[in-house]
Parts: sequence; C-alpha cells; structure tokens
Amino acid sequence: MTERTVRVAYLADAFSGGGGIGRYTRELLAGLGARPDLQLVVVVPPGDVEGVRRLTLPNVTAVVPIGGRGQVGRAVWERHRLGATLARFDIDVIHGTKHLLPRTAMPTVLTAYDVMPITSREQFHLVKRLLLPSQYLRSLREATIILSISETTRQRLLRIDASLNTKTRVVPLGVASELRDVAPIPLEGLEQQAFALVVGDLAPRKNVRMLLDIWHDVHERTGMVLVVVGPEGWRSRSTRDRLEELARAGIARWYGRVPDSQLRWSYEHARVVLYPSIEEGYGLPLVEAFEFGAPIIASDDAALVEVARGRALHLDAQDAAAWRTAVIDAASTGVERTPAAGDRGDEVSWSKTVEGTVRAYRDALSGGSQP
Repeated sequence: MTERTVRVAYLADAFSGGGGIGRYTRELLAGLGARPDLQLVVVVPPGDVEGVRRLTLPNVTAVVPIGGRGQVGRAVWERHRLGATLARFDIDVIHGTKHLLPRTAMPTVLTAYDVMPITSREQFHLVKRLLLPSQYLRSLREATIILSISETTRQRLLRIDASLNTKTRVVPLGVASELRDVAPIPLEGLEQQAFALVVGDLAPRKNVRMLLDIWHDVHERTGMVLVVVGPEGWRSRSTRDRLEELARAGIARWYGRVPDSQLRWSYEHARVVLYPSIEEGYGLPLVEAFEFGAPIIASDDAALVEVARGRALHLDAQDAAAWRTAVIDAASTGVERTPAAGDRGDEVSWSKTVEGTVRAYRDALSGGSQP
C-alpha cells in the first residue's frame, strides 16, 4: 500500500551558513525536496528566500521568510509566532534543523547536532549563553522525535534527560554532493607545498592553538606548512593572532572560508588532515577527508572515534607532545590507523540520511513510537 504524502515544514535557518550545519541544511533539503512522498514548506531567513527558489525542487510548495528583527527577534518569532503561520499551510510535521522548534500542537522533529549549547555555554556569546540553553532544552523535550546525528550525541542527550531515549533516532551524515561533484581547484600558493590541513573555525574547543604551539618544531623537522580552512569563530582572538604570527613567519596559512572546489583540492593534496577538537557532535570533516583519501590524525573525542570507525589515528587532545611526534611521523611514513573496533561496515550517505529523516516524519505522525 502506498503511504500518503506528508506535508513538512522545514526550518532552514542555516541555509546559507557554513560548516556542518549549513551543509546538513542544504543537502537534506535537496534530498527531501525530490521525494514524491513529501511536500515541503521551507522556512528561511529573508535573504535566503530566492536561493531556495532557485533550487527549483519539485516538491517545495512554498517558501516562508522568518519574521522578527535581529537574532533574538527572529528566535522569538520562530518560537512563538511560526506555529500560527504554518497552520495556514495544512502542515503534518514541523522539522527544526537548528536548536529551536515553534510552540505548537503539531507533530515535530528536531535535529540535535550536539549538547554544547547546554553543557558548554561559555563558548557562546552573551545572548546565546543567556537564552539558548533553556530554549534548546525545552525544544528537545517538546519534540515528538529527535534526530541525533551520532550515537555519541544521543548518549550525551540522555545524560541530560533520560526521558528523551524512546523518541531519539540516530541518523548520521554523509559527504555532500556539492563537494563530491565539484572539480578541484588548488589553493593559491600551495601547488608545490607540503602541508597539513585543519578544516574548521578557530573557536577554543577546536583546539587549533595546540597545533600552533607545536608547529615551529614540526615545520623545522618536516617542512610542512599548517593550512587552516574555516572562519574565525567565537572567542578566537588569541588563536587568530597566533595563527597570523605563524603566517608572517611563513609556516602557516589561514584561508578562511573557501569554495568547495578548493576544499576538495585541499583534502586531496594534504599530507595529513588534523582534527584536534576537544568536543564534537559528529565530525563531518572526517567523513569528507575519508572520501578523498586523506590520512587523518584526530582527537579521542567519542564522536570522532565513532565517525572514524578505526580509520584515523586518535590522540589525547591535550597531549601536545604526542601530536608533535605523530605529525612528524606522518610527514615521512604516513599515519598508522587505530585498529577498527566493531566496524559496522556500512558507509554513511546522504541518501540514508534522507531515508532516516522520512522515517522520523512518519514516526512523529504516529506519535513517536518506540524505536
């Protein structure tokens, strides 16, 4: 029997954003928008309305701009006014893709990337520290179904509130088609240069400062330049200053955000990809690096170990001496991977992410049955 078409309100707050949340929002929208069993009403910031329409997705029936002024005003509108707006579209399920859900009686699905807005609020600016933790937790508790992007994030959610267990589903992410399909273009000045690559921002939890502190010795021993691709990030002034100091010395380079064509080239040509983050909800750069054959040294954060599945060398994020030794060794002999433990043998993909998301919509319609 053919299942009925589900009308979904898709909250794409980060449609034009960078990093993992931006990729998730766009890639999932593209997959859902081509499903014949769905109809989508997409809710986006006003500046992204035309960008969504240009995608010409066959099953997007309406694009609704987010109301309110400023970050707080938009969040208040989304939380308290959006439900009434969506009621006019005969919506079956609302999917929040970034922390918040509208107050509504309709079935809802909320994507949970991590728990850091609740457990590590000090890394955010003042408004988010004051408002986001409580609103995120309320949205999690109000959601009919929670989509966790990793088992690690699910376990961290349950440590906060064990009652979330029966409604939480784990749906991992894959490599975005926009990155896989693009033709690689070199980063300027790196064509003949040996380099190690870091993909991510400069926020303290990313732990880039530790790499900067060891890089004089690494460069002296290997000749490798440290290349950082990603935005500045919150509370990153001291890391940025140190990175720029090493850039002036010719042993590091910070490119900021780069187009996918150059990001792909960077993965394909890096001597080693480094991911020393202290805490992550998933670790999408690991999946991307694996796609393009890059060797990886990553921290032993539980989410990164889960995503790597034995294909990376894992080190204590705080053990700078171990990182120095491992990076120097990688420059000449490659990376000795950590032996796989319980490798499931199933590769992640966005088609599986879409399938898991659609199952979550139907679970929400049935009231959030036991997984």
